[in-house]
Amino acid sequence: MINVLLVDDEEVIRQGLRKLVDWEAYGYHIAAEAGNGMDAIRILEEMEINLVFVDIKMPHMTGIEFVEYVRQNIARPVHFVILTGYAEFEYARQAMRLNILDYMLKPVQEEELVDILEQINGKYQSEQQGEREQYHYHITQVLLGKCSEENITQVEKKLKAQEWYQYVSFEFEKYQREFEVLPHEKRVVQQKQLRQYLQSLLEGYTFHVVPLLEMEEEIFGVGIILAKCLYQESGMGKDEYLEYLQKRVNQHFQYQIQVYVGQPVNALGQLSKSFASIQVARCLHGLAEGGHKVMDEGSPHSRKALLEIQESDVDQLLEAVKNNSRSSIAESSECIFSKIRGSGMNMELIKASIYHIVYRLMEMAEEFDDESNQQEILEYIGRESFHKLVLSGSSEEVTGFFCDYAGYLAQVRSQESRKILDRVDDYVRGHYREKLSLKSLGELFYVNSVYLGQLYKKKYGIVFRDYLNNLRIEKSQELLVQTDLRIYAIAEQVGFSRAEYFINKFVQANHMTPNQYRIRMRKHE
Repeated sequence: MINVLLVDDEEVIRQGLRKLVDWEAYGYHIAAEAGNGMDAIRILEEMEINLVFVDIKMPHMTGIEFVEYVRQNIARPVHFVILTGYAEFEYARQAMRLNILDYMLKPVQEEELVDILEQINGKYQSEQQGEREQYHYHITQVLLGKCSEENITQVEKKLKAQEWYQYVSFEFEKYQREFEVLPHEKRVVQQKQLRQYLQSLLEGYTFHVVPLLEMEEEIFGVGIILAKCLYQESGMGKDEYLEYLQKRVNQHFQYQIQVYVGQPVNALGQLSKSFASIQVARCLHGLAEGGHKVMDEGSPHSRKALLEIQESDVDQLLEAVKNNSRSSIAESSECIFSKIRGSGMNMELIKASIYHIVYRLMEMAEEFDDESNQQEILEYIGRESFHKLVLSGSSEEVTGFFCDYAGYLAQVRSQESRKILDRVDDYVRGHYREKLSLKSLGELFYVNSVYLGQLYKKKYGIVFRDYLNNLRIEKSQELLVQTDLRIYAIAEQVGFSRAEYFINKFVQANHMTPNQYRIRMRKHE
């Protein structure tokens, strides 16, 4: 809603304006009234007002003087419509030089008021969209740890200074069958509704609700920048407030929503650390014995420090990996992680146990005589194991890593697969609009998906997902300049299933939104 302030020294005029149309039907809420300029200024200093209807001729302070004062002394944008009689018509025209949206002759006619309300609403929505896109860019840079002073300054304008911040992720449970079988577009709709619902719960702090920035497209949810201001007026503590939000969203949506809390940080410039630590909270949830409580990486957990993994268990798992036996790998992996769950180990002991397994995997690399093969395997373990083992979301993903690694070793042993990349690359460039993954490409070209990913990383210096996104962004740039297609249509044409995900990737690659890119490139034509 656009908040409106009516300013006129005649109460009958204010009452007439209030009753003339159904303001809310046009997207407006009359938040306050004032009989003179000084009272109006006090209201503007205390309330979030977007639009002011002000009489041009009032005692003590004219409408023009009022507008000039607000322009000079109130930082946030406020729009004005001047109310004037025929006698002050020329005077009203001078007001247009103060960037006043419009003026209306009294007595105000319903048709004229409706016309102005519709025009202003259109301009307001366009401005709001631009403001959101700019904020999205700045908060994205902050969360990804790529921020400049300008990024932080712009974010501070929306979030205001706080003692501490935490990144909190509200996510639809990844493995719940009911949500997983939904068509992609319906999951996107659920995500949008979740963002809107959380914004309604955080009324007055909507910029604390941010789009999810996860690298994986299959994670659907919304982020919140948690700070004390969000709950201090409610009388609740931080944990109680998060549990309250989780309860509300789970009551509102038919699909289970899990809440993950990153570590607290003392400054906006450190938010990337809180954002990154969400993965640890996911790991704690994935290795927990059921339940859907708020998973807080930053708070201690009273778990028994008892290491029950036997060396024989690890030997059995590694033997299954050597033999590339998926069934034996699944059985051995489940044996290990059921003991982790049963022991109630804390996070440090979980990490220590997994690092031991990683060390044993590295020992397997010594079996290869080819030094380049050894190096490739060690690099693969170092990169993939930390993300998929130490910071994985579930024991299923851990098992998947061991199966992938077994197939990867088998592929490395085979010299025939080393010439496959050119054929795969040609296919990707011809089918980039389609839903592609290393797994689907591996099945199509009979090559292990993990090894194929290693080939991409070795040739291009980036992982396949980033390679594909860069290719799609390159194609989208051509469409932005050569066509007038809407952003969501371009996103769909180049292969992005979500417009928000496309915009996020475009901003990361070009440091500007797609609309800004289109405008800039066309100016240079």
